[in-house]
Amino acid sequence: MKKTIIYLCAVCGLLSLAQPISANKINENADTTNLMQAKQYGNFIKDGRPVQYCADKGLLIIVAPGNDYTKPVIVLRNKTGKAFDFNPKGISVYALAMKGVKSKDTRYLTTAKYIKDGGKKENVERDSLPIYSYSKYISKVSNQQAWANVLGGLADGAIDAMVYNSQSTTDRILLDQNNEQRYRENAKEDEAQIKKIVDGYWKENTIFNNTEHSGFVAFKGIKTDNIIYSISVNGEKYEFTFYFN
Repeated sequence: MKKTIIYLCAVCGLLSLAQPISANKINENADTTNLMQAKQYGNFIKDGRPVQYCADKGLLIIVAPGNDYTKPVIVLRNKTGKAFDFNPKGISVYALAMKGVKSKDTRYLTTAKYIKDGGKKENVERDSLPIYSYSKYISKVSNQQAWANVLGGLADGAIDAMVYNSQSTTDRILLDQNNEQRYRENAKEDEAQIKKIVDGYWKENTIFNNTEHSGFVAFKGIKTDNIIYSISVNGEKYEFTFYFN
């Protein structure tokens, strides 16, 4: 059960990134004095983690991979003067790969260095990394919770059994009551953590003028030294490339 709580807290920790990098406070970290100009890309470091942004005619997009690039936090602030609908299907993720390298263990591991060293673009290609849908990710988290509960329960059960066998009848009754209470409390904590994840995963929203939305998406990781997050808003594409080496 403890493994469940640790895992869920790690995922929920992603959501805490959104508040510290709020678009309302970005001017504390970077120069975006004229957000009405077209496509101004920039970057800064927040709590030791790289963050990138793009300001475009009143729209501000912030992307923060944090410590886990497979669960990036994405913030949208709308000061365009009108509302728009944002669908997370407009978020895509890519990894740059070396052409001719087939092994997934090495295909993406030298691309960033190759590009930085002035390598030719024609020797590099993009691979798309599928993003989990909202329902699939919640199912994935729930399944991991279930397995963690099973494994945690086995470990706790083994410890309890050793203690249980050495106790008197009265002590055994008290131990059973204590275990039941502990399991109920852990279940409530798991439920609260799951709800936080459910609330934080990006879903389709209308982004009204002068409002800000934030959330995260998730996808299966690979061995890579680079990642590209592509975000489409109102038919316009914004791309954010991160190199890890």
